[in-house]
Amino acid sequence: MLERSEFDDVIVTVAHPWGNGHTSLAQWAATGPDAARPLVRISAAHRQSTGEAVPLDEIPLEYHNTRRSRRLQREGLLPTPWGPPPDDPPLPDLPPDTPPAIREILENE
Repeated sequence: MLERSEFDDVIVTVAHPWGNGHTSLAQWAATGPDAARPLVRISAAHRQSTGEAVPLDEIPLEYHNTRRSRRLQREGLLPTPWGPPPDDPPLPDLPPDTPPAIREILENE
C-alpha cells in the first residue's frame, strides 16, 4: 500500500466517459472527483520519477471512486475523503446467462 508521503510522485489516470485526465495522487486525494462523481475513477497510475507502473491495488481503496468503494464508504467500512458518496444508479438488468466475471465487474466498478 502506498504511503501518503508517496502520493506526490504518483500520477493517476482518471477515467471519465468524455475522456481521461491525469493528476497527481496527492491532488486527487485532496479534491477528488467533481459533480460527476459516479462517472470518474482511477484507471491507471505510474510513478512520475521513474515511469514505473503502480498497481491499482497499491492505492488506498477510498480514493478509487468505484461502485464498490462508494458502497463500503456508505456502510462505514472505508473513510470518506470527499464526504459521503452519492447513491449509485441502479445496475442494468442483465441476462441470466451473463458470466459471473462480467456481473462482478459491473457490480464493483
